Parts: sequence; structure tokens; C-alpha cells
Amino acid sequence: MLHEERIVKHHPCTPHVLAMVICDMVIDDRISGKKSLVGLFDAIATTVLPCTVNELHVFLALTDGYGTMKTRLRCVKAASDEELFTTEQEVSFPDPLTVVEMNLGFCGCEFPDAGEYRFQLYAGGTLLCERKFHVSLVEDCEME
Repeated sequence: MLHEERIVKHHPCTPHVLAMVICDMVIDDRISGKKSLVGLFDAIATTVLPCTVNELHVFLALTDGYGTMKTRLRCVKAASDEELFTTEQEVSFPDPLTVVEMNLGFCGCEFPDAGEYRFQLYAGGTLLCERKFHVSLVEDCEME
């Protein structure tokens, strides 16, 4: 009796977002594999608009995916969906139990107005998660 093996093609599965954190810096300990997130924030106060954030990072942890897919992180104005900046990265899940961590860094991020913004993560064209971010205009004396 001949044993027949069927080859099953695995199609990419939409991953689940475990974490989406905005911070100043992500330190990656190469020996332990642990990540340290430094300076977590979800709002900024400024005395002048537009304001520029010199550097910010978005740390992501994803699971339940399978296969390779393109991800896209973008920052938009909440009121108009106008895109301010974006980045794309291909991510691979060898199996659905894998947790994939991503550190997406941005430099010179300009926020034109006070108000609410959103960081939105897409995978394969599907919105997976979004995080609110708020910019406030304050007086000089309030910043002291």
C-alpha cells in the first residue's frame, strides 16, 4: 500500500495585536532578548504649532499570524484621516503561536495642529489596531 502525502498550502492569517506602545526609545538586550520601553507617552504639550517630535518609537507585539505579510503603520489626523507619516515592514510568522515584536522608529514627526491623532496598524490591508495620540497647545508659563 502506498502512502500519499498531501501538500497543504498555508495562507497568511490575520494576526492579533498584543501590544501597541508609543515611547521615546526601545532598548533591545541582545543577550536576554528582552525589550525595555523607555519614556511611554500618548500625548504631548507644545507652545508652538506645528510641533516636531525629534524621535518616537511604536513598539508592537503580534501573534496568531501565519505566513508572511506586509504591515503598515501610519499616523493620521483623527478628524480628517489625513496621513502625516507612514512606514511599511514585512513580517513573518512561522506558526500562529509565535509572538513577533516590532520596533518602528520615526524621526522628525511633525504634528500641524492641536487635537487627536491616531497611530493605525494594518496587515494585508486590514486595520488591526489603532492608538489615540493627543497634541495640546499650552502657554509658555504652563510648561515650567
